[in-house]
Amino acid sequence: MLKISFLEALNGDCILIKLMPSDAPYKNILIDGGVSATYNFRNSRGRTEDGALATLIDQLRLENQRIDLLVLTHIDDDHIDGILQWFKTDPDAHNMIGEVWFNSGRLIAEYLQEQENTALNHIINLPNDSTDTSVQQGVVFGQYIGEKGIWRREIIIQGKDIEWHNAKFQFLSPNIVNLQKLLKFWKKDDPGLNTSRTSDYHHSIEYLITHDSFEEDEREPNGSSIAFIMHFEGRRYLFLGDSHPSVIEEGLRQRQITTQNPISVELVKLSHHGSKGNTNKELLSLIHSNHYIISTNGNIHGHPDKQLLARLIKEKVGCQIYFNYPERSLKIFQPEDYAFLPFTINASKSEFVFSNGN
Repeated sequence: MLKISFLEALNGDCILIKLMPSDAPYKNILIDGGVSATYNFRNSRGRTEDGALATLIDQLRLENQRIDLLVLTHIDDDHIDGILQWFKTDPDAHNMIGEVWFNSGRLIAEYLQEQENTALNHIINLPNDSTDTSVQQGVVFGQYIGEKGIWRREIIIQGKDIEWHNAKFQFLSPNIVNLQKLLKFWKKDDPGLNTSRTSDYHHSIEYLITHDSFEEDEREPNGSSIAFIMHFEGRRYLFLGDSHPSVIEEGLRQRQITTQNPISVELVKLSHHGSKGNTNKELLSLIHSNHYIISTNGNIHGHPDKQLLARLIKEKVGCQIYFNYPERSLKIFQPEDYAFLPFTINASKSEFVFSNGN
């Protein structure tokens, strides 16, 4: 049996996969950690309050479990900052993790045999070893997880397969070209992080289908995102991170996936929180699934784009779309949308259980 939970991570991703085989111990996989507030935040009264990630960690401790595998898909704040906040806050955090898969800037540079881009470093401000706990010590994240013995320090790249306990991972992204772009061009003041976006929610599904056009996302961090097919007990699941569709198409075709022979998966975690630049018709034609997940509250960048939802509804007639923030879907659709093509919004479901019997 397998259980997948899409935690409330504000505008980010934080996904728990619990592998529950009948003949082996349970294993917990965490994909990303969301924004820092996914771990903890200050409420309106100025008090520190636990977020979904901290609540999860506490529950695992109570059950004498841990995160057996942590996959950090890429460097964007809305995927890694919750983990940085956890490590900063909890001195015992590393003991709660079995291993980490993460393409750090230094690891990418070593793999490509090119100069390191130090802008890719992530710093954790940990308490100093001295008695003065007000003094903070900056530690590079990659170095920290390496020294703690929890980093599987090997590049994760398109075409690679990893057998992990009872599961198998087939990686579709990133490819070498996008790792090179990240290493060469990305800067911490990347303006793409704060680009304002115009909402298309006032348009109908019919209008957006009729006026559909596609322009691929060009942000380097998204292009470097880890994306994979996960196999477990005869079923497949597709987790796309924030990846670029052209890279995923390339990765699928390398594995003999075509429009005539699409890959069948139980669910798809849509790329980049449902952005219209990260899923195109060509990619959808390579996938056979009825379940599509959007992870975001939409408050920062206005995701998901209704243009993407219209594209999905047209290409996957009768599909079911799931939001881990139910209220988001209520802002998007108009009554006439439901009469144009059949689809279902499952606004209240962000947890899935798959067993051999269903």
